[in-house]
Amino acid sequence: MSTVTSGIARSIPDQSPRSSDVTDSTVALETIAGELARIESHVRRLQQKLGRALRAVDPEWLESARNLVCYTALRQLDLRELQLLLQQQGLSSLGRSESFVMASLLELRLRVAEALLARGGTRRAETARIAARRDACLSWRTAEFLLHAHTHAILGPKPAGRHVYAMVTAPDAAEADAAWMTRMLRAGMNVLRINCAHEGPAHWRRIIAALRAARRATGLECRVLMDLAGPKVRTGAIAEDARVATWKIQRDDLGRVTEPATVTLRPTVRAAEEAPNGTLLLAKDWFAALRSGDRLRFRDTRGKKRVLEIRSVGRGEARATIAKRAYLVETTSLAHVRAGRVLRRGRVHVGGPSRAAIHLSEGDVLVLTRRNVVGHAARRDTRGRLIAPALFGCTLPAALSRVAVGHRVLFDDGTIEGLVERVTGGDLHVRIRHTREPRAKLRAGKGINLPDSELPIAALTPEDRTHLTFVARHADLVGMSFVRSPADVRALHAALAAYPRGDALGVVLKIETQAGFANLPAILLEAMRRPPVAAMIARGDLAVEVGFERLAEVQEEILWLCEASHVPTIWATQVLDSLTRTGIPSRAEVTDAAASVAAECVMLNKGPHVEEALRTLVDILRRMERHRYKKRDIFRQLNVSLLAEKAIVAGADSRGRSQ
Repeated sequence: MSTVTSGIARSIPDQSPRSSDVTDSTVALETIAGELARIESHVRRLQQKLGRALRAVDPEWLESARNLVCYTALRQLDLRELQLLLQQQGLSSLGRSESFVMASLLELRLRVAEALLARGGTRRAETARIAARRDACLSWRTAEFLLHAHTHAILGPKPAGRHVYAMVTAPDAAEADAAWMTRMLRAGMNVLRINCAHEGPAHWRRIIAALRAARRATGLECRVLMDLAGPKVRTGAIAEDARVATWKIQRDDLGRVTEPATVTLRPTVRAAEEAPNGTLLLAKDWFAALRSGDRLRFRDTRGKKRVLEIRSVGRGEARATIAKRAYLVETTSLAHVRAGRVLRRGRVHVGGPSRAAIHLSEGDVLVLTRRNVVGHAARRDTRGRLIAPALFGCTLPAALSRVAVGHRVLFDDGTIEGLVERVTGGDLHVRIRHTREPRAKLRAGKGINLPDSELPIAALTPEDRTHLTFVARHADLVGMSFVRSPADVRALHAALAAYPRGDALGVVLKIETQAGFANLPAILLEAMRRPPVAAMIARGDLAVEVGFERLAEVQEEILWLCEASHVPTIWATQVLDSLTRTGIPSRAEVTDAAASVAAECVMLNKGPHVEEALRTLVDILRRMERHRYKKRDIFRQLNVSLLAEKAIVAGADSRGRSQ
């Protein structure tokens, strides 16, 4: 416990009822007055110490920055004993003071001083000085205005009928056409998120053009957030068997084919991993020779004769159908047939992420290396004795350079957890401690989290800088992934300054690492030098980094710090996830969506049922806004209370008649 509030219990009189209650109350008020005076001094000392940082923020955000420092100072103290004493005296416990800390503190000091003055325990001049200091502070009304003004500046005009905005992640460009955008706008979308980790400028341009067309058609506002991918610390490539493509045929209950499978064919212009599962990739000259009506004949892995019928050929994509189940690998030879004549024979690549995996169980050792190698499973001799442990490379080797013995290493969204036992050169020997399944599968391209390690890599990658050329011209907001320090924010600000529209872009800071959370007050102060700014609580990676058991606590702390700085927050990751993916919500995610009203914006991910999820979210937000604002419960009239009165009266009348 901080020395500022330590010893309160020793100075508090016994609160049991007795004849000297008035005297005890006076002593309690004097104790409170002394503690509040010391708290005010502590807060002002931190304000003075951070004066240089405060002077650097944008003048319009100065009051917000000061309040953030006040809140940070207040939360350096353990106030629990003082809060109990305040509650016993019927006074505010400072539990709702985030947005106007000093005014709340001084208002409380004034109330205590006035109570003591009435009992002859305080001089009137001291009460007047406290009142003067309170009147010079940021008020509750101004704090509310600042938060709303900052929210509208970055997210756009307030949505009709609610305060909380709805953000939707765009699907790929083929789906996100003007019709899709129109449905989303009418369902309540206020911000469209484009994930720059997928597709590219040509696709993003089509998505934004579709949104503009939908905005003109509906007259509804919607801003565009382009989310930079940031550094990708992932497992490297591993040795694999050939990829397998298979396509499911639709059959009725009697096993008869009701619909053939559709197969997509594309020219080989990108890595196979970037194509959807089951896509066939042909050499560019072969793809160019395809015509509607052509056939591709082959024997599948079981030796079965199969035929792909080419139905349509477009720019960059062809569609074929197949009437029987088939399994095709990259060593399969296909014959291109037209009008009974074979035009060529050849092999194709199979698209989709690698399905190869290394099996890991608790107690196994995995070597994670900075070397440029192809990973492999553990190697054993004919008697099953270990010759070499499993090996994985890393897509960003520099991220491993400061990992030390005892540090945790988390793979695949935390489903596999290990502890570094030994470091030899560029190799980390990781002992597996926990796996979700008894034999977990770890594949290439899966995320690696290093929550205990300092990462000597920039949050703004060379690829992000390339994408900024497009983002600065076409977006309203830019999202920065994996922000960990004020230096990351400075780097983004400097990069944006190079573009004509760069200074106009709002910045969304994604808080998704342990370091980002620990440094959040400093990160927010840095961001206030160049507003507008918002913070996204990216709960996926954040849960992995801080531990799922701590996520709720950390999420609340982020909300409090952002409210103290009047920075709007975005509640993100897996909101109504089951509903978005399957059309059926779970009870837990509906409760989560209801709690999201504590933020200024809520984000939905893409999915086949996202329109239904959006309408459900908007309905939940509208209902919950009538009950809660930020941390504060709002006591609107409850119909259940009126019904309860009628039921109780009716029950009493019924009992009276029966007697």
